Amino acid sequence: MQLLAIILYSTDGARRVVDFKPGALNVITGHSATGKSTLLDIFEYCTGRKTVLFPLGPMTDAVSWYAALFQMSKTRAFVARPAPGPGRKTTNRVMLKLGADLEALPYEDLAANTDRHTLRQQLSQIIGIAENHNHDTHGQDGIGTEAHLGHATLLCLQGQSEIADSNRLFHRQSDHHVAFALKQTLPYFLGAAPHDQARKHAQFTAARRRLKQAENNLSQAQRTNDTAQETLAALWHEAHALSLVSSPTPPDDHVQALETLHDAVQSRAEMPSAEYESQRTLELEQTCADLRDQLRTLAADRRLLLAETAAADDYSAAARIPRDRLASLGLIPSPADDDATTCVLCGSTLPEPDLTVATLRHSLHRLDRQLDGIDSIRPARRAALEAIEQRTARLRSQLNAAEHALQALAEGEAASGRLPYTDRSDFVRGRIHGMLTALQRNSGADLTRLRRARDTARAAVEALKSELDPEAERDQLLARLVPISRDITLWAHELQLEHGDGGVHLNLSRLTVEFDTQEGRHPLSRVGSGQNWVGYHVLSHLALHRYFVRQRRPVPRILFLDQPSQAWYASMTHDGDEQGHKDHLAAERLFRLIQEVVQELAPELQVIVCDHVNLPAPWFQETVVQNWRDSEKLVPAHWMDTTSPRSTHPEA
Repeated sequence: MQLLAIILYSTDGARRVVDFKPGALNVITGHSATGKSTLLDIFEYCTGRKTVLFPLGPMTDAVSWYAALFQMSKTRAFVARPAPGPGRKTTNRVMLKLGADLEALPYEDLAANTDRHTLRQQLSQIIGIAENHNHDTHGQDGIGTEAHLGHATLLCLQGQSEIADSNRLFHRQSDHHVAFALKQTLPYFLGAAPHDQARKHAQFTAARRRLKQAENNLSQAQRTNDTAQETLAALWHEAHALSLVSSPTPPDDHVQALETLHDAVQSRAEMPSAEYESQRTLELEQTCADLRDQLRTLAADRRLLLAETAAADDYSAAARIPRDRLASLGLIPSPADDDATTCVLCGSTLPEPDLTVATLRHSLHRLDRQLDGIDSIRPARRAALEAIEQRTARLRSQLNAAEHALQALAEGEAASGRLPYTDRSDFVRGRIHGMLTALQRNSGADLTRLRRARDTARAAVEALKSELDPEAERDQLLARLVPISRDITLWAHELQLEHGDGGVHLNLSRLTVEFDTQEGRHPLSRVGSGQNWVGYHVLSHLALHRYFVRQRRPVPRILFLDQPSQAWYASMTHDGDEQGHKDHLAAERLFRLIQEVVQELAPELQVIVCDHVNLPAPWFQETVVQNWRDSEKLVPAHWMDTTSPRSTHPEA
């Protein structure tokens, strides 16, 4: 995507066309206030920017439409947007027309046929910006930006106040939303983010949703199964109390217990006598009492273990203090057992035997043994606590089952006590049969299937997560910055910029260039001189576009530079001045380097420079496409003489 022309339409239909050469350096030179800088604003407006504040005056009073003619890879695109109405900063109305041999359209053919969002979408597709989604630098889910043409054009523009800014490297970077979008989308434009990233992120989101649903289903089934175990045990106790089953405890096999109970309620065995039921009820009550006693014993054992653990921890913490102090004895050589008359520090002979060191060593060894014993018993104590917890859980489940059975017997007695014997028997069997049917529907048969579904969903999430590894993406980004930084360093040496010899690095996490110095790495803001600021801005963007061209990345092949000579222009106007001569040579080196890069990449890169300078060198004059001097401007002066009232603007 390169620019063939920018077209302005007056309020009465007159047309002003500014032509450009694709694949070449285009210089628009001229005096101040001729409209050179506004070309950048018009380009941005015609590529879909929402708000553009054109300078008040002829540009806002005499222009009714702004248009641009682009050369795409296999076609041309004519884009026109009406001027915003009075008091408005923008309009969403856009005209887009595609065609192989398009030229600037006449005023009569202008008519909006789309909006700026569709414009960006269609132009993005034409230049090859695929579906994408870029997560933030910390990899947080749900936060990201999809790169489009608007983000790509941020890499193509350097306004007059930006090109010499030591604190900001990119267009509109002072807006924190724009800075965030640059950090998000630059990995995609550099090729560090995979081309199918958006599809993988969508798959990852869907896989995580399926995993969460599978986990919820399994958790609910497990809770139902746990409840079913207690219910089954309660039914078994109740059936035993009614002499439907002979064993007082159900078998461990869940399916076998269900089948046994089902056969029992299907049989026509007689109901037991009231005395038998009373005896079984008393046995069930005794079972509950025994279980409560066991739970109380386990609770006491647990409290004792916890108290011992706390005491051991307190003693260990207290014993480590003197042990750590005595540890310095390791620096003192151990004396012979029968030699207590020699100083262990200096080796001199003592008048009296000194057993202090031996006594201290004995204390150290004793503390070490005690602490080792405490540490060695920790796993056993922890295992004992876990065993108590597991035993307690089983007893509580058994107690709940027994209590539920007692409650069911009492409720059954209250509901069927006045019924005839046969009806009472059928009532009890029917109630147990109904509960068995519900248990069979919610049995543990589905747990294996649900666990398998959960494991499959988890494996899919892990597989996609590994493909979207942010660390791997960061490594890819750093690798792609190496040739870009190398170009900047090489060109900085050619332009004789400061700190270029030590190594220059493009840091996209901070959106600046950094320099290796003896004191460490420092950003552009720590470097003085407007010449360095302008130079590194131009070199950084040239290096980026050289990379975009060579790697065939979907970025417009346009670089707009506004007033790159501003750091030298003031002294260049002083004829015969030595500093002016040096600055003239420095500015010429910069323009010459731009020209060489464009020629190297021809016809894949178009650079448009708006500047006051007009170098006399023949090679420079060949690059001049517009020379706005002697009253020539972007907006013709006679347009103001025929300007219609503002109410004639399309947005009025």
